Amino acid sequence: MPFGHHRFVRRILTTAAAVVPAAAAAAAGPVLGTTSADAAVTCQVTYSSTQWGTRSGGFTAGITVRNTGETLSGWKLTFTFPGSQKLTQGWSARWTQLADHVIAENESWNARLASGGSLQLGFNGTWTGSNPPPADFAFNGVPCQVTVPGTSPSPSPSPSPSPSGDVPVDNPFIGAKGYVDPDWAADVESSAAKVDDATAQKMRGLKKTPTAVWLNRIADVTGGSGVARTLKDHLDSAVEQGAGYITLVLHDLPDRDCQSLVSTAELHEQENGLNRYKAEFVDPVAALLARPEYRNVRVAAVVEPRALTDLIVGGVDTYPCNQAAGSGVYVTGIRYALDKLSPLPNVYTYLDAGSAGWAGWETNFTALATSITETVRGTTAGLNSLDGIATNVADYVPLGEPFLTDPEQTVAGQPIKQSRFVDWNPYLNERDYAVAMRSALISKGFSSLLGVVVDTSRDGWGGPARPTAVSTSLDVNTYVDQSRVDRRPSRSAMCNQKGAGLGARPVAAPVPGVDAYLWIKRPGESDGAGGPILPEGSDRLLDRMCDPNGSLTPWSNGFRPTGALPDAPLAGDWHHAQFVMLVNNAYPAL
Repeated sequence: MPFGHHRFVRRILTTAAAVVPAAAAAAAGPVLGTTSADAAVTCQVTYSSTQWGTRSGGFTAGITVRNTGETLSGWKLTFTFPGSQKLTQGWSARWTQLADHVIAENESWNARLASGGSLQLGFNGTWTGSNPPPADFAFNGVPCQVTVPGTSPSPSPSPSPSPSGDVPVDNPFIGAKGYVDPDWAADVESSAAKVDDATAQKMRGLKKTPTAVWLNRIADVTGGSGVARTLKDHLDSAVEQGAGYITLVLHDLPDRDCQSLVSTAELHEQENGLNRYKAEFVDPVAALLARPEYRNVRVAAVVEPRALTDLIVGGVDTYPCNQAAGSGVYVTGIRYALDKLSPLPNVYTYLDAGSAGWAGWETNFTALATSITETVRGTTAGLNSLDGIATNVADYVPLGEPFLTDPEQTVAGQPIKQSRFVDWNPYLNERDYAVAMRSALISKGFSSLLGVVVDTSRDGWGGPARPTAVSTSLDVNTYVDQSRVDRRPSRSAMCNQKGAGLGARPVAAPVPGVDAYLWIKRPGESDGAGGPILPEGSDRLLDRMCDPNGSLTPWSNGFRPTGALPDAPLAGDWHHAQFVMLVNNAYPAL
């Protein structure tokens, strides 16, 4: 097998993965744990143990977990052994250990945990050298206040050491601190300075949250006009922070975003764009990531959002998408990027796989799964060049719809899938779509270790307008509209959406098959300008999809509101009003 790393190799090597001490910088992001989808979680953990032996021996540990948040219908406790401890037997949960990472998941009989309720868990283990207590307990992905008898309670877990990039692992996010983009933190602070104290406190509490770094043009990699921080600058900052991983988004295909009414592509296929994409964009990215000073930083590379989805959804009716499909520029560019990135031992490749709102319909779903498979199969390493897929990137589809769980459910004899909003799409939420797309790809030959990352940056849909109970209406459209947490006028509305909120915080291994929930789209960045007042000095055309008074379809096909916020800045610029809204509507609430 040529030098590289597919997920089968990673799974074998995970238990032997070395870790190296790293400086814990004040700006370093949280260590990712695991979380359930929707319930707001806070928790307290008390840990005690009795051990025997001198330089080695055994021990029995007791853990009390108190749920100080909302009632849970399922739970997962995670922590990291700080020494050489090994789990041998546990009770009152389903226990597993992967390297030094321990997971305790609910049994069927204790899955429900009321607000204020407690769990009594325990396990037996062995130790060598020393037996220090774990300190990084997380409950459904949220760090807990930890008390160890004889010590002071800790408000948050101690940072885990950053992992070594020398040994590939199955899931690059487990036990790793995410990179905190200083530029995003500065934008957050700029908004915090403009709002009331309570909202400012919530905002400032987000400044250590990991977000992705988008490479939208060549200058983002190599430097140039208007670029304050290059890829090398971000990587150097990640090392300084002691970050265990950084998420990068490669987004510069020739004639990219072919469905967009206002394209911002810098490269064009008819102007030698593909060769420039390879030589001036992908090659410098790969060269930087291969440098030895970054070998201990795991790089999650999200490759070309929306590209293959655009070819499926817009290929028939959109001339630019027809052109991109005919030239093969998207497929060729993606294959080249995977060929350059996948052999690097610290890089984990995630190809964009759309979202439930765009590719959930059976025809689109099947076509996209086939397109992903054939695109990746054409790389040098074939299907082994892909570590996972990314869904909901820069989209708004909620992880779950608690009151809409079955598209076949009927209201007065009519299935809810026939409602205007569901529109025959069998995937009512993003979590089900992401897992189903992964399963479809595995059935086409991908490894069973294929992972998924889901962008949850703007899919929270909390706030006072979030429904608290299922509708009692006997009209199917009213029933769906009153029951759904996704308050967009249409599932294809995706520009600066009114009512959206921050979603689940970045967290590793939230459900089986999903590597992480991530904030890939930086919350607070505009999707595009749509008026009525365009930004001063703008020479851009009005984007109908972003026009708050516009329609998602030509008026001849009927008016379909965009749901967009008014007076948004240009795409990628900071949108203060949107960020305030996202914070106020966060779910789980801040």
